[in-house]
Amino acid sequence: MKKLFAKIISLTVAVVMSLFMFSGCQLVTKNAERDMNQIIATVAVDNELKQDVYKRELVSSFNSIGYYYVQYQGMTEKETYELLLENIIKNRILVQQARIELTKDGGYYDKAVEAVNSQTATELEELLAYNNYKNTAIGEIKKTDSLDLFLTEYEYYESVYSVLSTIDQYIDAYKDVEEEEHEHDPYETFQGAARATLTIPTEEEYNEWEMRHDEKGKKIDVESDFYKSYEKLVKDTELDIDLSSYTAENSDKTKYDFALDIYKKYYSSFEVKSDERTAVNRLVKDLKLLGFIPSDETVGSIQSNVASETLKADDMLNISYFKQELEGVFEDRVITKYEYALQNENEKLLAKDEALWEAYVNIYKTQQASYDNDYTAYETALENASDTSLVVYNPSDNYGYVMNLLIGFSEEQSAIYDSLMASTKLTAKQKADGLESLLKTLTAKDLRDSWVEKNYGTYNAENGTFKFDSKYVKTEALQTFKGTIYGAKDYVYHDNYENEITGYSYNSVKGTEIAFTDFYKDIVCSVMGFDPNSYSGKIANYTSADLDKFKDLVFAYSTDGGSLKDNYGYVYSPKTSKDTYVEEFALAAKKAVEGGVGSYEVIATEFGYHIVLCTKVIEKSATFIDKETFIAQANDKSNKESIPYLFKEYQKDALVLDIVSKKTETFFKNAIKDKVTYFADKYEDLLAE
Repeated sequence: MKKLFAKIISLTVAVVMSLFMFSGCQLVTKNAERDMNQIIATVAVDNELKQDVYKRELVSSFNSIGYYYVQYQGMTEKETYELLLENIIKNRILVQQARIELTKDGGYYDKAVEAVNSQTATELEELLAYNNYKNTAIGEIKKTDSLDLFLTEYEYYESVYSVLSTIDQYIDAYKDVEEEEHEHDPYETFQGAARATLTIPTEEEYNEWEMRHDEKGKKIDVESDFYKSYEKLVKDTELDIDLSSYTAENSDKTKYDFALDIYKKYYSSFEVKSDERTAVNRLVKDLKLLGFIPSDETVGSIQSNVASETLKADDMLNISYFKQELEGVFEDRVITKYEYALQNENEKLLAKDEALWEAYVNIYKTQQASYDNDYTAYETALENASDTSLVVYNPSDNYGYVMNLLIGFSEEQSAIYDSLMASTKLTAKQKADGLESLLKTLTAKDLRDSWVEKNYGTYNAENGTFKFDSKYVKTEALQTFKGTIYGAKDYVYHDNYENEITGYSYNSVKGTEIAFTDFYKDIVCSVMGFDPNSYSGKIANYTSADLDKFKDLVFAYSTDGGSLKDNYGYVYSPKTSKDTYVEEFALAAKKAVEGGVGSYEVIATEFGYHIVLCTKVIEKSATFIDKETFIAQANDKSNKESIPYLFKEYQKDALVLDIVSKKTETFFKNAIKDKVTYFADKYEDLLAE
């Protein structure tokens, strides 16, 4: 599920730490409480939702991320302030609009609940229909209610965690500050020093729906980045949580339960320890000196000296600066919910709307004009086809894709072959017999030695075997390296999550050679289900899982560097393949494509043995698909290989993004013109160059 809105920058806690880079800039001198409390703008998409924008918000935003624009984007301080103010205003507009749209009768929430009740809900509609953290249906809240009531339990506690972890970083940063230095330079001290906190890798970001509906099953994989991220958080914060209860074979816990339990535990156990109280006192003092909180604000039950008081999570979150930070995170979550609603609405409209149809028509006509006049352009398009570059106009029959698993000759064998072919004394039959004899000496071996050396998995010191991680090798039968590992030596290192890991270095890694006939029978046929008694056939009930298996074989054993790509393989062309490929390969590819997806051929050429698998057949689609048929097929999940269905899947994100972007940009322009009031005289000093 892709994010459609660009992140609108406001008071983002993810970057507020360690980024106060402007101790020499003029903003540092403008820190009086009265100055920071000035209202610089108001936003009122709806009069009941009117919000003021304070000068301290703009200054805090500049302190958080302004350095990036000034240092890396070449913007002036004035330009940066103007941009950040615009972003804060847009954020307010989106939040207010989200409040209105998510709570109105017959709106996004009502539609989502209706879909859930009728069991026709999309993932996005389920996300919208979840109850809030107080187990109240979002549809029961009013647009003027506090933002936290718009959040599910997971969203609420994850938001709280994000701010508490930032507070924890501030406390760590202040613990080692000398009082004398602090008195003279509070601003520099306030910049903090970020401590490692929970960071889930970008390739494994999950929204709440995906965490609740774990396709990998209930049991959590301890080798996954997801688990390691949370495991580190538990260790770092000494949370009293038994991680094994989530990874046990009989566990019914999902990723959702796992993460939520940890966030809630972090919140409930948060406490300012005795050796941290002075640090909090200094932190609060600086916040007051900088004008970010009122000078008379109390923390807990006392105004300034917190050394004698135990502080819990709510005490820290009630400090106005962090309260504002938490509100900013709530805003982001509500905007995301609104984003889901817009995305869902427009994805549904896409099937009926002109946008999808018009996009198809335009691309079809463009490709038709190109491919009818130049078949090489068509073949180039097939070679470069991807999720974002779909070929919708196919002017010819009998095209397809084949994947090539080549067990090639060694350098020594190739030299013998070259000498054989260059001989002027041998007859054609003698040369053919010589090639046949040479093929009998051909061996296959596991070529993933470099993967072992880079530790793309786990070495078992007890039996000397290496097992590749499932993210590198999907096929279980191919996950163990077939070879010998010499001189393994262990060493200790820390992974990205600062977990202590035992790694290994090796003197050498060598794949075990196996005769081609045995390789074909014992490995290829075993993995793919080929007939071991035939070099020609077809996989029964071929699925995408078979393609994954063959790819794993190719990456493990193929000596053809051109086949090591995550695609459908080489394009077979009835027009050019006979001239592009060696004769035997071209004929094998032709036969495989004619046999259909899952058909395979094994042939020998001057390069060695080729195992050729047809992975896709391209049917002629030079006939323009009428609108009614196109829309029907685009929504027909029973035929996911049809041009309309593929086109919708490949194009919907870009098209929805375009629709939503146009709508929101128009809305922003109108709102800023009619719903926003600026008080330029209150912040003009910040814009002075």
